[in-house]
Amino acid sequence: KQWYQRRVRGLSGVLFLLGALHTTAALQAKCTLRLHNSKQNVGQVLFSSEGKTSQKIKINVEGPADIFTEGYRTLNIHKGKIKKQDCNTAGPHFEPTNSKLREVIQSLRFGERGEANLRNTITIDPNSPVGGSGVFEGTMYCPNEQVALWSDGREDLITDLPKALKMKEYLDRKGGKTFMIVEREVDCYVPVWDVNEWSLQTARFEVAGKGGIVGRSVVVQRGEDGDDPVACCTLKLGEE
Repeated sequence: KQWYQRRVRGLSGVLFLLGALHTTAALQAKCTLRLHNSKQNVGQVLFSSEGKTSQKIKINVEGPADIFTEGYRTLNIHKGKIKKQDCNTAGPHFEPTNSKLREVIQSLRFGERGEANLRNTITIDPNSPVGGSGVFEGTMYCPNEQVALWSDGREDLITDLPKALKMKEYLDRKGGKTFMIVEREVDCYVPVWDVNEWSLQTARFEVAGKGGIVGRSVVVQRGEDGDDPVACCTLKLGEE
């Protein structure tokens, strides 16, 4: 039985799968979030509507942690387009759509590394009771890991410590190439994410048309009072 797992330098990380979305012929309004008065891309916003029965909202942000500090941010739909990436050019809130959306997006929750991940799925049925439910990221226990550091610079993750100790003892007696065992802390950070399911009697937004959100802007604002823009973008029409 092998006592180690070969380490490949430069490849690390954890992949989180939050599920795949599949819709047919859904109209979309989407845009790339950029920092206020900057060209820096910090995320994506997507609103999609499939007929009169289903709507989805996806917001993913990954920005500087000193700007998107841990806590809650307000997201609003504004009437105008963003000009020269100045979020203050967005104009007033786009009502009544903005107020309807606030019922399902009270705020965006950011983690300590400047990330926010929100997915809302809305089922529309005039005859169904109104309600909603949601889930969010859990916690992960990560024990420290033992690593074999070889004299030639290689690193191997130890998967069987007793066998590794016996191998080290053997190599030390034999002389020549050997390794030392070190213990390292593992980064167990879990990015924040919120997945919500809503059952509502009316739609929260229209994608296109006079009352549509295409051509309007999305503004993320500091704090829950929403008085200081942090990032923004202008929604454009797409089709899934």
